[in-house]
Amino acid sequence: MPLSRPEAVALFPTGGAIPEELQIGRSAVIEDLTASAEGGQTLIFAENRHLGKSSLLLAMVDRILATRRGRKALSVDLRDGIDDSGALAAALLAQADKQGAGRVVAAMVVKGKLSRMAPQALDRLRLAGDLLGESDEARTAEKLADSLQPAGATMRKALLALDAHGHATGERSIVVLDEAQDLLRWEDALEVQREIAIAIKRASSTVNFVLSGSEKHTLLGLYHDAEAPLHGLGRRFQLPEISRDDWCAGLAQRFAQAGVGIASAQLHQIVYSSEGHPLRTMLICVHVLDWLEDGWASQVTVERAVADAQRHPSWSTA
Repeated sequence: MPLSRPEAVALFPTGGAIPEELQIGRSAVIEDLTASAEGGQTLIFAENRHLGKSSLLLAMVDRILATRRGRKALSVDLRDGIDDSGALAAALLAQADKQGAGRVVAAMVVKGKLSRMAPQALDRLRLAGDLLGESDEARTAEKLADSLQPAGATMRKALLALDAHGHATGERSIVVLDEAQDLLRWEDALEVQREIAIAIKRASSTVNFVLSGSEKHTLLGLYHDAEAPLHGLGRRFQLPEISRDDWCAGLAQRFAQAGVGIASAQLHQIVYSSEGHPLRTMLICVHVLDWLEDGWASQVTVERAVADAQRHPSWSTA
């Protein structure tokens, strides 16, 4: 049964982060990004707009949360109601709690539980105590539970709490900050950068970061500027272009799902016209659906679709 037009359009998404199953030619990139983040690397992911950064981050976080393997993925878009460091700190701790941080720590406080903990687990708890300034294991567990509360949290307290929790439980926290360059607009921007740098450089830190942003040069300045607290920390993650073969194979599959006939020449025509840019490619494909002749996308169909896509406001900003 042929797909309805809304169902067909949904195969060619043009807005917002999209799930991994709708991405074309990105599997190897997602694997690399996820492996680097899970391995404890801090990454600077600075690219221009509409190239799919947020979609890749979504896929990475979904993979981490699906497999767990002693990892928490705390992902915050700074343009989603986060306008100061207190809001960011609270959002990180709230996500950590949602992913079970509070339950794990609460279990340590149960009467008699500490005395039954394995030596290795007690050693981890003592490391957490060193970070929190506590030498008694029971008080450390209680302080850990208190430190994970979002109310009134500061960046220093939040990042210290996440690191202490990581030492106590063996779970690493991967902190994803999308549109991270926006923190430069905050009054305490320099202090926030310092706290992130401290968390990265702390010996045996259990917290690492993926700092992503569409204001490419601004975000890279945090990494390259010799005066910036984050100078030289981590590595830049660069996004490779999607190959023409991957584009054509992926689009052929999508058009087949939509019940649209299209020749290889027209698939190459779409990718050539979009220059392989993800948003422009999807815009053309959506407009192809408007000009079909008996369910077939001809050269004329694609030419008309390209003309329509080029008039779209997002084409010039892509």
